[in-house]
Amino acid sequence: MLRHELRDCGTWVHVQPVPLEPFAVSRRSYDELFAASHDLLGLLRRALLEAAPTRQGRLDALEVRPTARSFPFFVDDDEFELRHCATMARPDVVIGPDGPRFLEFNVSGAFGGPTEAHGFGQAWTRLYGGSVSTPPFTVDDPFAARADLLEEVCAELGLPRTVALVGNRVDRRGETTRYFDGEAAHLRERGFRAEVVEPGDLPGAIGRPGRLRFALALRYFAPADWVSRGESLDTVHALIAAGCVLYPPESSYLVANKRLLAWLSEGRSWMSEGDRRLVHRYLPWTRLAQDGKADWQGEPEDLRRLLLARRESFVLKPAVGMMGRGVVIGRSCASDRWEAEVARALDARDAIVQQYVEPTRYALEMAADPGTEPYRAPVAPVLSPLLFGGRAGGIYARYYPDGRSGVIGVAQGGAMENVVLPESG
Repeated sequence: MLRHELRDCGTWVHVQPVPLEPFAVSRRSYDELFAASHDLLGLLRRALLEAAPTRQGRLDALEVRPTARSFPFFVDDDEFELRHCATMARPDVVIGPDGPRFLEFNVSGAFGGPTEAHGFGQAWTRLYGGSVSTPPFTVDDPFAARADLLEEVCAELGLPRTVALVGNRVDRRGETTRYFDGEAAHLRERGFRAEVVEPGDLPGAIGRPGRLRFALALRYFAPADWVSRGESLDTVHALIAAGCVLYPPESSYLVANKRLLAWLSEGRSWMSEGDRRLVHRYLPWTRLAQDGKADWQGEPEDLRRLLLARRESFVLKPAVGMMGRGVVIGRSCASDRWEAEVARALDARDAIVQQYVEPTRYALEMAADPGTEPYRAPVAPVLSPLLFGGRAGGIYARYYPDGRSGVIGVAQGGAMENVVLPESG
């Protein structure tokens, strides 16, 4: 059942062993994760808006310089950019000794998880509920949550309910467009005209030249990935020029900039006491990687000396990055490499440093192969609540079946996927 529901959805079906159950949590814990996700995302958005009153000022504050490869699709309507910059998000969370800790926020339309969470939700519901009983958990469907959001966007902007899902099957390591097809089918069931559009299909698939067939283009791609493979972004610029709304807007990638996490962790003058308590409760200690003093456990410390003296306590991350690329965990690398990475990061001023959080383990029931004896393995999942216009779209989860912790991204082989489901009642 799992292999059927998740076929052509990435590398999961090629990895053994397989889970025999979802991750399960109480409804109270599930709701807490979404409440914290929503509130922290609101603070990140406000941190961006408070950085400067103009777009150029915000870019300067984040030390971002738009190029053909990065941040290429800003539109003139800055009010639209800011109003919709935080509507789609997927934070990455680990459960540490003191509870949930939010390591970063993926904010855009291109993050993975919705299709996987939908597929697992469908499979677990059928396996545990069947046709005669009620499953012992409930499922929030990310496809339904995003469709609700897109309905609101079309109504707000006065657009016809037409959506092109613009993505490339290569991005999802599939052999077909099935990774995107399920969501397109769901949108059609909701009354949208919806189709999957790959870069090679543009601009013809949207009706250019001629009448525009789609009012919205859901951006299921990262520009840097397309450019690295030699794909032209000219066709995307053409569809924007023709009046198609690329959604979410480019400013969503500014909310994903990890410098904002460092600003919140350090504290900003506009933050209330409630804001500070929220950040202290859910964010690990995070600072900009730059020379100078930083408050550490109540004392000012020289950051460079602190990082070198306490390698096992910290993680370096690019301020702008995705899929774990460039992340360096101090306790997982030799001291000479750590020294070199610290020197590079502090000199370049393009990274953050974050306190390492050791995840607690969850005893997940698994099997090595179909028909073999099941067993329980203590794994360290990374949990990713999916938010669409403030709505809960389920919680995507990734883990190593051998219990390892650390960076889980496309480049790291052997990672598994699953979902977190709240208990019924």
